[in-house]
Amino acid sequence: MVLYRLQVYRLTPWPLRAPMLQRNARDTGIAYSMNCVRGCSPAWATGFALLLTALTLAFVIFPGPSHAGEQKFGAFGPEGVRMREQLWILPSGDPKVEMRATVFRPEPDPSGVDPKRPLVVINHGTDEATRLSVSMPVYYWMSRWFVDRGYVVVLPQRRGHGATGGPLVESIGTCAHPDHYASGNIAADDIASAVTYMTKQPFVEPHGAIVVGVSTGGWASLALSARNLPQVQAIVNFSGGRGGHAYGQPNAVCGTKELLSAARKYASQEHEPTIWFYSKNDSYFGPQLAESLAQVWSAAGGSVEEHILPPYGTDGHTIADDQQGWNIWGPSLQSFLKRVREQAPKGVEIAADPDSHPASTSAIETSAIERVAK
Repeated sequence: MVLYRLQVYRLTPWPLRAPMLQRNARDTGIAYSMNCVRGCSPAWATGFALLLTALTLAFVIFPGPSHAGEQKFGAFGPEGVRMREQLWILPSGDPKVEMRATVFRPEPDPSGVDPKRPLVVINHGTDEATRLSVSMPVYYWMSRWFVDRGYVVVLPQRRGHGATGGPLVESIGTCAHPDHYASGNIAADDIASAVTYMTKQPFVEPHGAIVVGVSTGGWASLALSARNLPQVQAIVNFSGGRGGHAYGQPNAVCGTKELLSAARKYASQEHEPTIWFYSKNDSYFGPQLAESLAQVWSAAGGSVEEHILPPYGTDGHTIADDQQGWNIWGPSLQSFLKRVREQAPKGVEIAADPDSHPASTSAIETSAIERVAK
């Protein structure tokens, strides 16, 4: 009598594939195993298991049209203990590309029912040399500043960066001939998609969103302001610009003229309040360029309140990276958001100020550029 050893064939979802595949595999509840019962042929069992594997893969990779849209985006995995941190998959400016994003939320309401809260979208910068190796954007201290004030925070990772991956579509032209206007608009497409998707979530207020950006993310946020999205209430720009460190040199910018021209175009269409923060020792976009950008923005009819901050650390371009920045830009930002909230239409959920004692604002220098009433 011939005895056959029992073999189990199991298909494990690919760890490096898109989370959509993992979630679809999980949701179907299919057990990817095939047992060879007593008396069956090993070759038959192997062939049948491979057939089952192929059919299963076809089901997972090519889901039916009625379910693909529902399962493609949203939260992936449980919330973490750090500000309810969670990975999300969001639509990007390209329907064929998904963005990874980090979401932070305030603690659950004691009543057990979370109220809808206003949204903050924080947009990262770009380093061409490391853009594909960077981790998921977190900006922990800035995120915490907003979460402490009752906001839901989402940090999308734009196309061409980190886990989202792909070509850097938001970089148009060369250093000698950059197209900062088009570059900003492509990055703004990703931000707009994140805003639109997240403001439809049941725990997010559909209006009153604040869009924040750092470096190229700040520039993209300014580009977004020209669209005057109904969900967006204000723009916060930290050290925004494009083309900094031209040819690897500090205090050199690729296409200063083009940068000013693009700012003028954005501002001519913008009707949302914006606040800008730059540091005196920013080696990417220094105070003279920052003030020139604000002057151009204001002259074109845009709304701007610019703050040129004292030197910060070894390079003021990092002003938004750690908790010490709270004491420098925090009071001015909180005052700005309070004014924005006072102008909010009725029915918009407003984030509450936390019980805190902000540092004195005497260290903050404010340029002559003030917010222009529309």
